Formats: sequence, structure tokens, C-alpha cells
Amino acid sequence: MKHLRPAAMLAQAPHRAAFLPGMLFAILLLAAWSAELASRLLGVHAALAVPSSLAHGFLMLFGFFPLFMTGFLFTAGPRWLGVEPPGRLIFVGVPALMVVGLLLWLTGLWLGLAWTLAGHIMYTLGFSGLALTFACLLLASPQPDRRHACAVLAALFCGALALLAGAYWLIFQDGQAWLWMRNLALWGFLLPVFLSVSHRMLPFFSANALPQYQPWRPGWLLAALLAGSLGHGLLDGFGLPSWPLDAAMAVLLTYVSWRWRLAATLRVRLLGMLHLAFAWLPVGFGLYALNGWLASPRLALAALHALTVGFFLTMMIAFVSRVTLGHSGQALQAGPGLWRLYLAAHWLALTRVATEMLPGVWSGWLYGAAAIGWLLTLAAWGRAFLPSYWRPRSDGKPG
Repeated sequence: MKHLRPAAMLAQAPHRAAFLPGMLFAILLLAAWSAELASRLLGVHAALAVPSSLAHGFLMLFGFFPLFMTGFLFTAGPRWLGVEPPGRLIFVGVPALMVVGLLLWLTGLWLGLAWTLAGHIMYTLGFSGLALTFACLLLASPQPDRRHACAVLAALFCGALALLAGAYWLIFQDGQAWLWMRNLALWGFLLPVFLSVSHRMLPFFSANALPQYQPWRPGWLLAALLAGSLGHGLLDGFGLPSWPLDAAMAVLLTYVSWRWRLAATLRVRLLGMLHLAFAWLPVGFGLYALNGWLASPRLALAALHALTVGFFLTMMIAFVSRVTLGHSGQALQAGPGLWRLYLAAHWLALTRVATEMLPGVWSGWLYGAAAIGWLLTLAAWGRAFLPSYWRPRSDGKPG
């Protein structure tokens, strides 16, 4: 490949165009949240157009995960479906709309709600472009087994509904709409996408890396995992007890992690990163089940962060690292630096979850310490991988 300018390199492959802003926004948003927590500890409060806790909830759900999903789905999706990948206008334009929308959304926190609404509309257009493009890929597919792609597409449309609920929340300042946005985004969009991709890819990667490994991913398991996610979201949304479902999910996910041979996968670090992240799922659902008996708001927050910080963030690091290594021409190996960084992410997730179990006098400082720890971890991750997105592949191949 001839030498191209860094900006031109970003348009050479879908993962480049989406992963780079995803990584930058992950760092930016963790920096902003760290600053917010520090200001609370110091007794300094900035007047924002949107309450900081509500903005944090929205931005942690939509601020960077969908950008990484865009890069992954536009890279792996066509391979799943046996179709041509989307053109450059699409795979650059979709994340670009999201980026502009997020920048306007953030600007509006200080300049006024009109800016945030404009950003929300722009972001929703970009997200809708992702969903519609993936729908077109699915419709064009000749593959007989499209279960995972169908599940992902349904989740993307739940994400679009969450954004509509978010728009209603912003326009009418309706707290109930924010709760529906959160539930749709978490239980209808993000978790189903992560579950669908895990069900498809973790046994596949394991079979390629471990001798005598028999992939196990029955169709009923995918249906059960998705039903558990959607079921929890609906029960919670209508104020009904979800602990029996949560307990069943915790047991099922523990069995799945064992059946997928978590301990054996740790011999191959890059593979073990995926399975170790998956192991947070039974922890999260177990905490939700326990909260159903104890009815503790702080225990509910511990369960929430076991899923979002423990599972989502560590799985994001594992998947994005794997895709970046493979598509930059590097060996599919987790070196000592990446492995230490990844383990630090787990310790930080554990700290964030455990903070909810500690007396309130300690929690504020530990919240801040965990946020700063995550900021430093993601900054180190970005320092290692960001240059891969504007540099040519090390093996000289295109893409």
C-alpha cells in the first residue's frame, strides 16, 4: 500500500473510521466524569443544561459503545452474512454523524439545551444509518443461518427507540422517559448485542486456539440469553420483581462460562480476555437477584456496574484489541503490556462494584479513584492502539 496521510488512512477500513473516535470519546468521557466527581468532592458545582448524573447515564451508554459496534459490525458483519462490505461513504459517514452529534451534545451542556437537542438529532441520524445499513446487509445475505445478525439488528432498532425516548426526555425534561431510555439502551440494545456477538464468536475463537475444543453454541442458548435480557428490562420498566429471572440467568451464565472452558482459555491470553470478561455476567445477574431479596439501592448500583463496567468495558477492550491487532497486520497475541492493562481493568471494575458495599464516607473518594483509574487505563490502551488507525498495516496489505 502506498503511503497515505493519516486522515486518508482512516478511510481505508471501517474499523479505522469508527474505532479511533470511539477510543477518543471513551477517554474524553472518563476524563469529564472524573472532573465531575472531583468537583463534587471539592464542593464545586457547575451549572449544566442537563443534570450531570442523567447526562452521565446517557453518555456511558451511547458515548462510545455504538462507535465500536459500528466498526465491528461493518467489519465482521459482511463476513457473517457473505456480502460485500458497505462503501466508504457509509462506513465513514455513519461514525462521522455520531461524532458530530456527540460533540454538539456535550457542547450543549454548557451552552444550552438547544445545542444538546441538535446533537441528539445528529447522533440519532448516524445511529439510524448504522441500523439501516446493517438491515440492508442482512436482506442481501444468502446465508441460511442469520440468527446472530437478526438478533443484532433487532437490538439496533431497540437502540433507536432508546434514542427517541432520550429525545422526549430532553425536550420535556421527563425523568420517566430517561428511565425508559436507560432500560431500552441497556437491556434492549447493548446487552443483546454483546450477548449475540459472544454467543457467535467466543466458541469460534476458542475452537481455533485450543486443541480438541468442541464449539458449543446451541440456538436455544441464544434465545434464552436474549429473553433474559429483554425480560429483565421489561420487568424493571414496569416495576415488577425480576429476581427469579435474574437468579436463573446467573445460574445459566455460570454454566455457560464453565461449558466454554474459561480456565482452559486463559492459557491463550487474547482468547482468555474474552472469556474472563464474559465471567462478569453471572456476577451481575447474581447481584440483581440478591437485590431482589434485599431491596438495596446501592446493591442495585453494584449489579448495574458489574454489567456495564465489569462486562461491557472489559469485553470492549478484549474485542477491540483483537480486531485492531488482526486488521493492523500484527500477531494475534496479548503481550505483557496489554495483559497487565486488561487485568487492571478488572481490578478497577471490582473496585467500582465493591464501592457500593462500603460505608458512604469512603464511597465518594473511591468513586473518584475508580474513575481516574479507568481514565488512566483507557489512556494507556489508547496510547498503545490509536496509532494503528492512522498508520498502514505492518504487513503491507490494504485495509
